[in-house]
Amino acid sequence: MSGIKVNSAAIKTFEAMKKNRTHKFLLFEIKKEKVVIMDEKTGNKELNPSAGYPDFIKALCVEKHAAWGVIDYEAKKPDGSILNKLVLISWCPDDCGVRVKMLHGSTTNTLKSKLGIDKHIHASTPSGNILVMSFNCFLTRFKKYY
Repeated sequence: MSGIKVNSAAIKTFEAMKKNRTHKFLLFEIKKEKVVIMDEKTGNKELNPSAGYPDFIKALCVEKHAAWGVIDYEAKKPDGSILNKLVLISWCPDDCGVRVKMLHGSTTNTLKSKLGIDKHIHASTPSGNILVMSFNCFLTRFKKYY
C-alpha cells in the first residue's frame, strides 16, 4: 500500500460510468499524492460517441507515463445477449522510472478496491502494433465470459 488515496470526484465519475454508462472509458493517474481522472472527455459517450478501444489505447498508453484505464467492455454472446464488464487496465511502461513504477504498483489494489473492479490486466511493454496485440490479449483474457 502506497498510502495514496482515490479522489472522491474520480469515484463519483466512475460511479456515473458504472450506473448510467456515461463513458466508454475513463483514465486515471496519480497527481499530488491522489488518484485523479486524467482524461474524462475522450471516453465520454455524449462528447465522443464513436470512442472505441483504439481511442482508449491511444489515450492510455503514453510513453514514460503510468496510468490506469477502465473500459466498458461489451460483447455479444452466442445466445444473442450482451455482456458488459468494466475492466481495469494498468499501464506502467518500463521506461517510466523506478519511483513511478513502485507508486503505481502499490496503488493498483487500492484503486481496484475503491472502484469495486475484479477484472484487471497489467500492461507494461508496447509492441509493434499495440492496438492489435492488446485487443487480442483482451479478447483472449475475457473470452470465458461469453
